Amino acid sequence: MLLRNVGQEAVRNFATWWMDLGATGWFNDRRIWDEMRRLEAIDRPLLESPVAYRPEIAAVVDEASLIRVAAGGQVVSRPAVYEARAALARSGAPYGQYLLDDVIAGKVDARLYVVLNAWSLTADQRAGLLRATRGKGVVWCHAPGWFDGDEPSTRAMRELTGFDLQPIDSVKAWAAPTSIGESSGLSRAFGVDGPVRPLFAAADAGEGETLARYPDGSAAVVARDASDGEGFSMFVGAPGLTSELVRTAAEKSGAHLYSRVDCNVYANGPFVVLHASQDGPVTLRFPAGRGEVIDALTGEPAGRGTAATFNLTRGETRILRFP
Repeated sequence: MLLRNVGQEAVRNFATWWMDLGATGWFNDRRIWDEMRRLEAIDRPLLESPVAYRPEIAAVVDEASLIRVAAGGQVVSRPAVYEARAALARSGAPYGQYLLDDVIAGKVDARLYVVLNAWSLTADQRAGLLRATRGKGVVWCHAPGWFDGDEPSTRAMRELTGFDLQPIDSVKAWAAPTSIGESSGLSRAFGVDGPVRPLFAAADAGEGETLARYPDGSAAVVARDASDGEGFSMFVGAPGLTSELVRTAAEKSGAHLYSRVDCNVYANGPFVVLHASQDGPVTLRFPAGRGEVIDALTGEPAGRGTAATFNLTRGETRILRFP
C-alpha cells in the first residue's frame, strides 16, 4: 500500500535497500532490473487477470503415514515420495502437490490423483478418499491402505484400491515392463534393486492388465478400469515412478499431455512453460481450442495449428503464451 503511487525508480531503489543482505548492494545491478522489466510481459497479465493454479494431475501426500517409516525406511520413502517428483514433473503435463486431508475435504479437483503414500488410513479416510476420487484416475503407490488404523489389513487395501494386494517376501522390489506395458509406452524398469518389506503384488491381476512384473513373475504394476466404466485405478507396487508410467496414467485419465517426451511442463491461464530435461526436440501439443502460440517475452509467433516443435538443450526454458 505504501508503494502504490510511487514511481518505478523509487520501487527499485526501495527493493535494493530492503532485499540486500548486509546492505552490500547485491541487487544494485541494472541488468537485474532490465530482466525484471522484460518479465513484465508475464507478470502483468497474471496480476491483472489472476488464474488459480489447477493442474489436471495431483500428487497426494499423507503426512501421518510417514510416521510409519521405520529406521532405514528411506530405501522406500526416498524413491516413493521424494524422487517420484522428478517423474511427475517430466511427464509432459503440469502437476500439483497436495495433502491427503485436502483431497478428502474436496478441495482438490483433478483428472488424475497419484496417491504416493497413503499407507495408514482409518475407515473414514478410506471412504473419504474414494468419494473424492470417484470417476477419476487414481494411481495407488507401494502399500496403499496397509494399516487400518494400527493394524495391518489386506482387506482394507482391497476396500481402498479394488485390487487383491498380497504381501510377497524375498523378492526384489524391481518392476520390469511386460509386453502389455511396452505397448502402453513403458520401456524402463524401476524400483529398488533388492527386497523391501512390506512389498505387495496384485494377486487378482489379469494378463491383459499387468503392465510390469517383479522378478518372480507376480504383478507389480496393474491398470484396471472401474467396474462402472467411469475412471480407472493403477496399482504400482515397486517404490517409485517413471515419467512413462505417469504419462500412461495421465493419458488414460483424459489429462492433457502437452508433451509425449520427458520435459518439465508448467501451465496456467494462457501461459505454458517448457523446461528441457534433456537435449532434443520437444513437440508442444496445443490444448483444445488453441490454434497458435507466441513467445511470451518477445510476442513473436512460435507455432500454429495443433502443435509446435522446439529444439531444446538440457536446462533451456521457453515461456510461451496462447493468445
